[in-house]
Amino acid sequence: MVLKILRLDRLEKEEFLKIINRWKINLEAYREIVLKVLNDVRKNGDRALIKYTKIYDGVKLSREKLKVSEEEFLRAYRETPKNLIKVFRDTAKRIRSVHFKQLPRDKVIKKSNNLLIKQIFKPIDSVGIYIPAGRKVYPSTALMLTIPAKVAGVKKVVACTPPRKNGKIDPAILVALDMGGADEVYRVGGIQAIGALAYGTETIPKVNKIVGPGNVYVTVAKMMVYGEVGIDFPAGPTEIMIFADETANPLYTAMDLASQAEHDPNSTSILISTSEDFANKVKREIVNTLPKIVKKSVLETLKRNGQILVARDVDEAVRFINLFAPEHLEIIAKNPEKIVSMVKNAGLISVGSFTPVSVVDYAIGVNHVLPTGGAASFHSGLTVYDFLKPITILQLSQKGLKRFKQVVSLFSEIEGLELHAKSVEVRFTGKW
Repeated sequence: MVLKILRLDRLEKEEFLKIINRWKINLEAYREIVLKVLNDVRKNGDRALIKYTKIYDGVKLSREKLKVSEEEFLRAYRETPKNLIKVFRDTAKRIRSVHFKQLPRDKVIKKSNNLLIKQIFKPIDSVGIYIPAGRKVYPSTALMLTIPAKVAGVKKVVACTPPRKNGKIDPAILVALDMGGADEVYRVGGIQAIGALAYGTETIPKVNKIVGPGNVYVTVAKMMVYGEVGIDFPAGPTEIMIFADETANPLYTAMDLASQAEHDPNSTSILISTSEDFANKVKREIVNTLPKIVKKSVLETLKRNGQILVARDVDEAVRFINLFAPEHLEIIAKNPEKIVSMVKNAGLISVGSFTPVSVVDYAIGVNHVLPTGGAASFHSGLTVYDFLKPITILQLSQKGLKRFKQVVSLFSEIEGLELHAKSVEVRFTGKW
């Protein structure tokens, strides 16, 4: 296995842009097939869901089988090991605790004798959550999506997840969805699931917003139904960037790079260091140690999408971090607080040798549904805010309105909207 060590200041422009741009969705490459399925679901409802589930998942369903039954939930609890159920329950408690503390309070922005401005928060009525399945199952994601929605006060949480070849949903996912508070669960995945949640079918209700990660087809489908419904953010293959200096442990670093690479063949793992000596130590661990303990597919992903970069100093490293805007950022250095204060763009920052992404993904209670592909430059990870709408409430007395009468008149005149001024004037003259 060959993994080059590259100096940031010597990167060719093309090489630099290739790293920064990594996995980007080419909408045009997928538009035709995604639009075809979405339009079919909009027009034919359940019939289209059944057709595409057979084509893409190899599962023949009837309309009655789309929805997961109460009996299936009970069976899922019986089939899931008790120690795993306990872990789910404890993890759910931590996720709930963290997200309850995120809840914003209604507040008075301004209050005087003649003017009142308030901001209140209302939950979205209904949310669709998408739980991917295929090479792996993600009960942790089921908890991460359902619990914040319910904490925010969403009345109806509708979950869609692809069935296995036998037509069943993995029992661990069903248990997690039930613990999280999902109100309805459907065995349908892919583009067709996004279409069902966006448009509604005879069986699956239309929702107000869709959240959750998926493959490129799911991601493009979410982007294409935006406007019909809200979405969280486009989420592509997972990524990790580690900033580490000479004080870090090379084996820990190599393992953390590998742990993200095992998610997906398109996962990105990048080390950036101010020490070339440390970079070489990490490379030796990847080349000599990892082949003994990780799968060949993980090594291939690291070789294909992994990078080891050396920066001249912390400033150059942080400039690159902010340009890349990683989903996960680990900082292992002598003075991590300084570096954290300089980072503007990252989905989540974990600090120190004993805060690997794996513990963040599963155990702490913070949300692991995070922006990828550079979206961390304009979007945060999933929080209760994704399920809430701030609403402004405004109240003026006649005396308060009089203060702003001239302002409205001038804007109305310059923008050619004369009735705006008249709607204020009539309140003082009583006539047009």
